[in-house]
Amino acid sequence: MGVVQVTNLTEVLRGFDITEQKLQLAASKAVFQCALAIEDEAKKNANTGAHSRNQGHIPGTGPGPNVVTGNLVSKIVGQRPVKGFKGYSSTVDSSAEYARAVELGSARWKSGVKYPYMEPAARTLINNGTLNRIFTGAFVTAIRGS
Repeated sequence: MGVVQVTNLTEVLRGFDITEQKLQLAASKAVFQCALAIEDEAKKNANTGAHSRNQGHIPGTGPGPNVVTGNLVSKIVGQRPVKGFKGYSSTVDSSAEYARAVELGSARWKSGVKYPYMEPAARTLINNGTLNRIFTGAFVTAIRGS
């Protein structure tokens, strides 16, 4: 039976620690890049038409809300990631008071009327592989040291 002797265990463990730190940083950066990508896509989705104030939605101008002031779009922001017990997380939302009503509909609106912009943004980027490419690129860069 052969014996394996590790004479540089301290250096090996230090190498693992350095790699872990690089991967943690890569994960944090990737989560933030994903949030920014979703922010950009959501802004595109929420910017589909225009009309004058108090004119109401103009049918046939797009699947999303019409832009009056640009408030909804300007308040869509991806937040810097936060490290929690299960890893990194980030939020992307709009602080416009009516953002939720636009996304999900409102009891004050005709039944079924809603203009989702946030959820379709995330789904698009998941389905087309953009978010996967962001993570893969971040981890490959971290491992290769580029």
